[in-house]
Amino acid sequence: MAETERKLFVGIKISSKLQSGLDSPAPGTERYFKENNKEYLQIIEVGQQKLIGRFVENGFPADEIENVSRNVRSIVRLIMSGQRLDDDAVHIYAP
Repeated sequence: MAETERKLFVGIKISSKLQSGLDSPAPGTERYFKENNKEYLQIIEVGQQKLIGRFVENGFPADEIENVSRNVRSIVRLIMSGQRLDDDAVHIYAP
């Protein structure tokens, strides 16, 4: 069986509205996505799409995915000064 280095990414597609929020984040929130810190969010590109979210390690417990999803939504809301995000905005990607 072949070993894979791929990780899953739990995140949100960056729409034009979200990009505007990232370009002008709420004061003090830049650290949540501009630093290369695994505890915060990362911005990645998958094909033509940009995503913001978090990688999860291989073997990550399935029952913890909901917590990661809530965390991603919560941090993005902070960055965007509390703007509402749909509950289904967060998806799991295999970049």
